[in-house]
Amino acid sequence: MKPYNQAAVLFCILQALSVPAIGSPLKQHPLHPHAPDKHPHTGLQQWVSAQDEYSQQHILANIAPFASDPQAMPGAICASPSRKHPDYYYSWTRDSALVMNEVINWLPAANLTFRQQLEERIEDYIGFTRHVQRLKGLEYGLGEAKFHMDGRPFKGSWCNAQTDGPALRARTLMKYARILQTTNKEQARNLFDQVVLPDLFYVQSMWMDPHNCDIWEESRGMHFYTLLAQQRALEEGAQMAETMDENWGFAEAAQQIASRLGQFWDQKSGYIVTTRNHTGGLMAKTSNLDAQVLLAILHHGSASQLGSHEMLATVAKLIRAFDRLYLVNQVQQTQINGHWVQLGVAMGRYPEDVYNGDGTSRGNPWSLITSSVAEYHYRLALELLTAAKAEHTAEFAQMVHWQHAWGLAEYLLAVGDRFMARVWLHTDGDHKMYEQWDRSTGFGRGAVHLTWSYTAHLAASRARHLLLEALSK
Repeated sequence: MKPYNQAAVLFCILQALSVPAIGSPLKQHPLHPHAPDKHPHTGLQQWVSAQDEYSQQHILANIAPFASDPQAMPGAICASPSRKHPDYYYSWTRDSALVMNEVINWLPAANLTFRQQLEERIEDYIGFTRHVQRLKGLEYGLGEAKFHMDGRPFKGSWCNAQTDGPALRARTLMKYARILQTTNKEQARNLFDQVVLPDLFYVQSMWMDPHNCDIWEESRGMHFYTLLAQQRALEEGAQMAETMDENWGFAEAAQQIASRLGQFWDQKSGYIVTTRNHTGGLMAKTSNLDAQVLLAILHHGSASQLGSHEMLATVAKLIRAFDRLYLVNQVQQTQINGHWVQLGVAMGRYPEDVYNGDGTSRGNPWSLITSSVAEYHYRLALELLTAAKAEHTAEFAQMVHWQHAWGLAEYLLAVGDRFMARVWLHTDGDHKMYEQWDRSTGFGRGAVHLTWSYTAHLAASRARHLLLEALSK
């Protein structure tokens, strides 16, 4: 890799993220009109902590069994309890895996009673997974996108197959299997053999399918998010198989996928596009600029991918696109506990989006995506500190002195807090989260108590906490 001097690296990072250089007149920049506070605001921290607790409670509340629905199968995770306008009362494979991955993250800090409760939920989820994996007559096999909460297959018209789902589920359950290996190797092996392997074999056989649907369930083709999810699942599957003295060719398949990811960088557009070889579905996404690329990196990417020039440029393009698209983004500051706080951009899925949460008209900002942009800034800062401290050779920190990395990390924390403050602004006072916010009024729209919105907030909050810890040392 060609070496860079310190100033050049700092400039490239700041330029890619649309952040002016430290010490420059920030108020002149359209995305960052005021200098962020050097230290996180106490009022914001109080809200983040309260939202963390509420989010955990409502994630667990969305995992069956339910007193209100005795037919719901234990371990089924509803995307939302909303049953009309819109009806999200289903268990999506993708959403459920992301949610359960978050629940597994709570285990290390849980006290004995809470840990037992979490383990019961995880085991219920494993049981639900076994059930749906063995259902007969599924047209799309393990690629079926969603199921009724009682475990029945969904028979209506839908965008299938969605082959990222089994990959996410395999990664989530391998994460739990690695925990089990420290206490019960036999249980870990049974989980891997009986539940994880079917998903990995499916991914291995289906990753080249050019007709699978993207995570928004609208387009068919080869998708960046799906391929990156599949690559990581197969890599981790190969690593776990090696510990068991097994080899099913997962590593080779992962390498083949990795060799194709470069095609998603569009030099002319200056960002990573979301779909190649489009074979059907939505045709209106002419820009091919989509926040699911950001989600892919956060969910499945490596440190080098997180801070790559291509990803920095893509995030910058997304921020600029949504900044001018939604009326709510004209509001650039708000008060939290009597103190003015600057706001980040309310972020949506993609510029041409027409899904309004319960039909089609005009798309809106999404809570989970705005939280994810906050998470991106926090994690980028963390990787910068880690790389600089360890004299890492990552592109974004190769020649940056520790002092410079520290200052930039503090700056990225402040920028991330702007996006977190944006989520605060549009979240109900009682901490209830929706899928979307109205692009003009800012009020919640679409599915209420969206499990993924709570999960995305907690992921951002955890990254923020880790960053604050790193900066305090």
